[in-house]
Order: sequence, then C-alpha cells, then structure tokens
Amino acid sequence: MRYDDWGARSQQWAGLRSVSTSVCGVAVHYVRAEPASTAPPDAPVHLLVPPMTGSASMWIDLVPHLRRLGPVISVDVPGTIAGHTGDLYRHGPRADLDARFVAAFVRQLRLESQLVLHGWSMGGLVAALAATKMPENTLGVVLAAPTLPWRRTSLAEALGWQTLGRLVVAAGPPTTRMILRLTGGRILDAKRTAITNAGSISGLRTGLVGGNPARVSRAQVELWLDGLEAARAHPERLGGTATAFASIVKAMFITQRQTNEALDCVRVPVLVLWGRDDHIVDPTSLMQHARRPGWTPRPIDDVGHLLPVEAPDLYAQAVCWWLADSLGMPGFGSPT
Repeated sequence: MRYDDWGARSQQWAGLRSVSTSVCGVAVHYVRAEPASTAPPDAPVHLLVPPMTGSASMWIDLVPHLRRLGPVISVDVPGTIAGHTGDLYRHGPRADLDARFVAAFVRQLRLESQLVLHGWSMGGLVAALAATKMPENTLGVVLAAPTLPWRRTSLAEALGWQTLGRLVVAAGPPTTRMILRLTGGRILDAKRTAITNAGSISGLRTGLVGGNPARVSRAQVELWLDGLEAARAHPERLGGTATAFASIVKAMFITQRQTNEALDCVRVPVLVLWGRDDHIVDPTSLMQHARRPGWTPRPIDDVGHLLPVEAPDLYAQAVCWWLADSLGMPGFGSPT
C-alpha cells in the first residue's frame, strides 16, 4: 500500500507519506513522517527496519508516536512480501545483506544528521549490523524483541547445532519453498483467520502467542490483512522468508561466535526492548547481551512480541527516556 498522505487510510496516520527512491538500481518504497512541532530542535532521524521480508507498514502505528522525537522513516526491505521494494539478492535475504542495504539506503537519501536505528524481531540483528557499517551516521540503536544469539545450556546442545543443526538449516530453505508452493495458500488463510479473530482470543491462547494481539489498533490489523492478500497475489515472494529465517537461525544458534563478535563492534549506545509476555525471545539471553558496555535492557510489562504496535506509547516513552539518560540529549523527556 502506498499513499501520498496515509491519513486517507486512517486519520491517526495523517501527515505520513509514501516516497520512492532507488538503491543499486532497485526501486525502494518507504514511509516518511516529518517531526511533530513539539519535537526537540535538531532531533535525530529515526529509521525503522522491519522484520526481514517485512514492509514499512508493519509497524506504522508506532510512527505517530516516534515523530514526537524527530523525523521518522520506515522502509520496505528487499524481498518484502507485502511492500514495494524489489529483491536485490540472487539467493534470497540474509541479515548481513539487509544490513548493507540499510547502509546503502541511508547514503542514497543523503541523511547527514545522525540516525537512531530501530530493528524489530529479525530486523533487530539487521539494524545492529547496519550500525557497524555507518558509525559516523548512527547515534544509537533500538532493538525491539530482537532475535539475537541464545545462550547454550549444555555441551550436547552446542554439538547438536553444529552437526544436525547445520544440516537442517542447509536443507531448510529448499524444502520450505517446496512446501510453500503446495500449502502456501492454506497457511495464509490460517494466518488471516488468526489475525481476524485476534479480538476473541482466549486468555490461554493469548499467552501462547505472547502479549495481547487484541490491543493492536484495527487500522494496523487491516493493513496486515491487506498484506496477506498481497501475498496471495504473489505467492512467489513467500520463498524469501525461508532463506531469511534460515539466516537468522544460523546467526542465533550455529555461528554464534561470529554474530557476537559483530555485535561487539557496535560502538554506539543500544537500547534492548522486549515484552515480558513475549514467548519468542529468551529474556535471559537478552540480559546477557545487554551486559555489553553502552547497552541498556528495558523489559516492558504486559506486552509480547508485538510490542511496537501493541504498546507504541510505551515503546516511544522508553526510547525518550533512553535518549535523555544514555545519550544525554537535552529536550527529551516523556513524549506525551
């Protein structure tokens, strides 16, 4: 979906606009919002990186809250399922390739002011890696429910990932693509039903998915449903999700040493956010990552993996406090 003014879609998104550019000869779509009148002068640009193969609109509910802290840009990443950015990669998305894309995108837009990079879920690792490629442009990084390396609980687990895990990851993308060709439509139908019925999810099932999906605005949910329709119209795009997922699993469990060394190279302050009801991330692992110098952990009560859209006000508030406390930026307090 693209709008000259997203207020045509929902009044809460008034002033947000779709913009197109080109990176390495491939068309790229992004959503841009100018800062609110109450934003501090010379505020940094907030660049939102969605989960891999995601679109700019996945967390558009967060944009009106963040624009109180400065200009906001949310980008469709390469290989997006529902967005408007082409696929730059011959063999599918990988976290390191997406990080290079983010750096190239910043250069293309000639963003001279410093950035705060935001990465959600699988986009968290991408945002962290992108920060290492443009330290002169990056003021800080916000990782929302990021998929970072998990702690290993035993030697047997480590050996298992280095043997059987490598085989599974190598075979996973081709096998998954074949399965998606056969069952992709049914999977999308099941996902649509789950999203449509989010408001009636029982307490037990809500606990299983993490947090409370019913708290997400209806406008955001309608965008997700439209995205599923776009995926049905272009089922060939689903194959990229298999490669992206394999890339993240490899970074989290198999090549942990290399991934952690790359994270150690992030030389700017990092805020790690997650919901206490998120059953997709491992809080203990995130706390271990946040022991790095300049990293700040911030769990938020009563929300799950949908944190940026389930509680965008709390997300923006946490970022606001972090900008003031960790970066010493004057003019930042509560965004409301």
